[in-house]
Amino acid sequence: MRRVVLDVDVPSSISTVELADKLGRVSGVKAVNITVTDTDVEVLGLVIVIEGDNIDYNGVKGVIEDLGGAIRSVDQVIVGEYILEINPQLLKEK
Repeated sequence: MRRVVLDVDVPSSISTVELADKLGRVSGVKAVNITVTDTDVEVLGLVIVIEGDNIDYNGVKGVIEDLGGAIRSVDQVIVGEYILEINPQLLKEK
């Protein structure tokens, strides 16, 4: 299992539902969660969490770029037999 957390900017005209549907069809993707973190007249800031096995990262990137978006950073990657959760408080203490 793999989880990838992406910080993404997309044009504000893009439907997050459409984006989630398209990402959900990428090879290896089993689940998609999109959270809007910032809104602007022209740009939406998103945190996109993708889970699955053997996720086609280039396919994910292609979907985002085809809709006019850009991946600003890969903020987290978890790989293993199960998803290892981290207490957010531990990150704040560092």
